[in-house]
Amino acid sequence: MNKMVTAETVSPGHPDKIADLISDYVLTQALENNSASKVAVETFLTGTKNGGLVLVGGEISEIANITSEDITEIVKLALSKTIKTSFDDFDLEKLSIYNELTPQSEEIRAAVEDDKNQGAGDQGIMVGYATNKTKSFMPATFDKSRNIQKSLWDLQNNDAMLDLDSKVQVTTGEEKTKVVFSTQHQKDIDLEKLKEQVVAIVSEHISEEFVLDLNPSGSFVKGGPAGDTGLTGRKIVVDAYGPSIPVGGGAFSGKDPSKVDRSAAYAARHLAKNIVAHDLAERCQVRVAYAIGKADPYELTVDTFETEKKETNVLNDFIAKFDMRPAAITERLSLLSVDYRVDTLFSHFGHDDRNWEKIENL
Repeated sequence: MNKMVTAETVSPGHPDKIADLISDYVLTQALENNSASKVAVETFLTGTKNGGLVLVGGEISEIANITSEDITEIVKLALSKTIKTSFDDFDLEKLSIYNELTPQSEEIRAAVEDDKNQGAGDQGIMVGYATNKTKSFMPATFDKSRNIQKSLWDLQNNDAMLDLDSKVQVTTGEEKTKVVFSTQHQKDIDLEKLKEQVVAIVSEHISEEFVLDLNPSGSFVKGGPAGDTGLTGRKIVVDAYGPSIPVGGGAFSGKDPSKVDRSAAYAARHLAKNIVAHDLAERCQVRVAYAIGKADPYELTVDTFETEKKETNVLNDFIAKFDMRPAAITERLSLLSVDYRVDTLFSHFGHDDRNWEKIENL
């Protein structure tokens, strides 16, 4: 029996990704205001009978100098890029925006204030992965789903009959690849024309024969936060490698680099990709764990799934070149100068222009 693999991605117009985007807009602004800012921001969006609600909460350093006026401006800017159509229960002109950010815990601040030997901002487990089966070093089925989603996003932004909420699901492992394709649209759209456009997009990224299920629920007019709530951190599998690779459990968006949920996940990907790119293994999974306030990882495990191409001592020497302490990660990957507003789109991994995707000359 063939092994089936399914992976899903969502567009930046999905309500959960809108929430991620707003949180990362706040983070980026805070770091631009003061790179020493400590940030852990989450956003909640929902439709209401009064025109919608956006709540931005969490912890942020006072030195970040983020005001309620800033939050309102950030929310409106993010929504302008991810929503085309207003509805009665989520109207871009009527929605209520709440700033409920509070100062960072003094106990957490004390745990991460040592710049040279900075402790982890929380305990947790992070996973990085890479494979040589795709150009992006990402799992193949997930890569197909994501590439289709990116092409759909371009179409959505340029076709007046399409709105911006969508999901793409790809299943491989059978004679025909299955593609489930759900995209928000205007009421009077020509569905036959849409199907032709979608078939063309899928054909760009899937060379094998495929079966397409377009908008299986029928009409998909009401989407975004008008159709469903959005919450930061609810798409952690989509943000990483798809369901075939374990996730540590911590979300990425809205967190500054002192939060190892994000920085160590990036470092784990960086290490895994470099192991594969330097032909030390065909596949690699890195798992790293921390305790709050401690700099050195409590666990660093590298699994090559018996695909290693070099002796164990060669691999160990290579791994030792990657300092996995939080401050070292932040410096090596220049994480205080990243535009996190871009980072949250179409997975945090597999984009050549990200610092943690760089293949090092070692």
